[in-house]
Amino acid sequence: MFLFRLRAALALCAASLAFAGDARAEGAIHERIPYAGDAEDAPTLDLYLPAPSDTRPPLLAFVQSRFWQDDRRVDELVHGLARPLQHEGAAVALIRHRAAPQYAHPRQAEDVAAALAYLFEHADEYGYDPARIALAGRGSGAQLAALVALDPHYLAEHHLSPDALIGVGAHSGVYDLDPEGGFENEEERETVAEAFPKPADRKSGSPISHLRADAPLFLVTFAEADVPDAEPRGLAFAKALRDAGHPAAEAFGIPGRDYRSQLDLNADANPLRQHLLALLGLGPAYTSLSETFAMRRFWRDPSFHSADFWKDSKQVKTHDATPEFSEDLNLPFIATGGTPRLHPQHYQALDLIPWLERHADRVGRGRYLVLTNARGEKAFFSLAALREVEPQIVIGIDAERELFRIVDFYHTDRRTTWQQPEVDTWILARPVGAFLYFAKPAPPSIDARAIGRFSLTPESFAVVDADPLAPLGDLAPADRELVTDELHCIGCHAFRGVGGRASHLRARDGERVGGYGLPLEEYPPPVWRRYCFEQAEVAGLIGANPVPLGEHAQALFELVERERARTATPPP
Repeated sequence: MFLFRLRAALALCAASLAFAGDARAEGAIHERIPYAGDAEDAPTLDLYLPAPSDTRPPLLAFVQSRFWQDDRRVDELVHGLARPLQHEGAAVALIRHRAAPQYAHPRQAEDVAAALAYLFEHADEYGYDPARIALAGRGSGAQLAALVALDPHYLAEHHLSPDALIGVGAHSGVYDLDPEGGFENEEERETVAEAFPKPADRKSGSPISHLRADAPLFLVTFAEADVPDAEPRGLAFAKALRDAGHPAAEAFGIPGRDYRSQLDLNADANPLRQHLLALLGLGPAYTSLSETFAMRRFWRDPSFHSADFWKDSKQVKTHDATPEFSEDLNLPFIATGGTPRLHPQHYQALDLIPWLERHADRVGRGRYLVLTNARGEKAFFSLAALREVEPQIVIGIDAERELFRIVDFYHTDRRTTWQQPEVDTWILARPVGAFLYFAKPAPPSIDARAIGRFSLTPESFAVVDADPLAPLGDLAPADRELVTDELHCIGCHAFRGVGGRASHLRARDGERVGGYGLPLEEYPPPVWRRYCFEQAEVAGLIGANPVPLGEHAQALFELVERERARTATPPP
């Protein structure tokens, strides 16, 4: 039922899955466990175990490293990473390695491999599941985790294979230690030279030099406010893995976080928390990384395209992105309860009216424009009124020419309340796509909200001569405004045969799926009453945010009831 704005639950740059786990009793902590001999300088690890349960917990082995030196800021990893995962039922090992420059490559990678060997060997002693061990790290720790998972010789020294890992989390890592043009950051350049003093070391130590199609699953992340180059490095590394034939390597941005705070997993809203729990198999089934990766693969090359708009490339204009434009662009994210995520510098657009005239043979001719987007939502405009606000079809922002790749993910718990009593959480998508933007402020007569104006393809446009709202013409002005302007009901539902049939787009394949917006008159009377007067309760059942009807609830309820009575078939 589309009288509710659906609550956003994922951000995949972003996309991620949100849920809240039950707090668990605190488990045991074992500190400074030597894993590579008992020499004075032998490296150690700390092990955090959850409270005992009927099943063995998974283990996240996290490489504690800063510029290939021992990370002294251990508290942030203890309280931000280990403790939250421990409370969710995971075991966590914080692995220290011998530090550069005293020890150079390959000693750090050898230490990580030795730590993993220890953790596999002692799984029964500590009670975690050796079949569910994942490896992760941040910065230089991500480089070491990726290297040990990709170059099998490190684990082979311990008669192990990277296949034993269920996955790798690589966060804000350096994956090419000898990049073309060198490192711009002086500190990074110096520490790489200390830890990898020879050119051959930098090559053999670069995960990008050991790409394998049969490597473990790779979850690659970077933060929105990360260190320089973290985003392009992460994206390039995940792409290189995929280009090498790897079927499960994806990169995700973590919105609202920086290099350090992305690993603060205390907040349920941190997407990295959800991803790591999914990696460890501790989240609900719908948060699985295989499903998340499938979603990412589809929306990288979606079945919806705006390429045909670019055939008019000579008419495409580039504009500076004003604050007003950015606010409009972010409407799809705000509509699902999220926060603005996109802050472009420029955008590319076609002037709507000339585009319609050039393509009149396809879109039609007339005085009115009807939009039908990929989700089945509709928007209705008078072309005369549109001309006054300089409408544009936005088809690109900055370097992105396919706006269907920019997508918001969300979930619901039910498709309807009266036909589906049991919870059935499903992941859905709301792509930006091409969209209609008004360069001048739109008057109240033009609905300027997101409904029907986003997720547009060239097939979304229809120009007609007859007023599409004519069937509503004999309504009292207040009633007409109620369904067209005040609540914009006909964007998602039909009334008197006028309006949309809005649906969801399934995240994994973009297919339109159930929960369709029915004509208002077709809702069963008890259901209709509940939707009008029990908004919060019904929205909670669906897993959505209610659209407040406020003072309009009674008027809308009575309008639909009158229409139902008017069109009812008289008894024989």
